Amino acid sequence: MKNYLSNYERFFWISLILSSLIFTTKSFSEEANLKINISNLEKPGVLYFSICRDQAGFEKTVKGEAKAKTCINSAEEIDLKNPEINFILHHGEYAITLFVDFNGNKEMDKNFLGIPKEPYGFSNNVIGKMSAPPFDQAKFLVAGPTMQNIELRIGIPKQD
Repeated sequence: MKNYLSNYERFFWISLILSSLIFTTKSFSEEANLKINISNLEKPGVLYFSICRDQAGFEKTVKGEAKAKTCINSAEEIDLKNPEINFILHHGEYAITLFVDFNGNKEMDKNFLGIPKEPYGFSNNVIGKMSAPPFDQAKFLVAGPTMQNIELRIGIPKQD
């Protein structure tokens, strides 16, 4: 005697399979590529950067020059021929802070007044007034493939 599935059982299994495909596809789509293009790079060095999800992490990174748990912190060799970085991130809001270390001491060099002597930059190319910009000005949304073009600066930049 053959054992066939009833229409109800067939409907149940087809629904289960289709719903699992939908949820699997959705979970993959909640990540996207972030491409960071660096401009105004005068010579190769080590790029130190943080990609932060919240204001507290961003402030800890830029003001305290410390690593925060809500930030992705990395250092990569960067050269004039390929000044870009790619990351896969979960959808959400982020802000980037970065600097290029030319002398290999793993920190941003500053003069006696605290003014940066090595190139630095922030997402959205925002600049602060005599300090780092706030998170709200630097934040951007990742909800699909996203690009940030960051122009490096040295010293205190002129306000536009």
